[in-house]
Amino acid sequence: MIEDETVTGSESEVQRASGKTSPGSITKKVWIKASPETVFSALTESRQLMHWFCDKASCDLREGGELTAYWKSGKEGREGRALITRVVPGRVLELLWIDEGRGEQENGPRHTLSYEIRSKSGMTELVMHDRDDACLDQESNDFFTEGWNAVLLELKDYCERKERSTRPRQRDRASAKRE
Repeated sequence: MIEDETVTGSESEVQRASGKTSPGSITKKVWIKASPETVFSALTESRQLMHWFCDKASCDLREGGELTAYWKSGKEGREGRALITRVVPGRVLELLWIDEGRGEQENGPRHTLSYEIRSKSGMTELVMHDRDDACLDQESNDFFTEGWNAVLLELKDYCERKERSTRPRQRDRASAKRE
């Protein structure tokens, strides 16, 4: 069994809350000091995905479209492909992984990844659900849980830096309009 986890500002701040999830299911929440639009763009735009998730990406953002990601690992590489099964711009993204770098999974276990974006108290709460029908042992679940901590902290850092870098420009434009 995996406990629900909340990822906050740094790895040392990872908090565990009691909650029951099934093996192969990981749910994470992260608070990001960025707009929901910034977070959604980071999840769906190819150039932005390359800053926090993978080394190369392409994304056809529509239901039935495909997300392709490529990761380098030494001299080797691995490509994954996911079918986009649900999109609500700025709020929801759901992916069904059809190839996680080990070949297509026609009738194999289903692996879905979904993100829910909520605006709360001037911040964005991102809830990530990773569900895999394959029965994973506890060691594998722990490995994936820790991996998601690192990935979501990268996303948080990227979105917050991006948001900070765009704010001064927005203020400069507003000042220029008043002059």
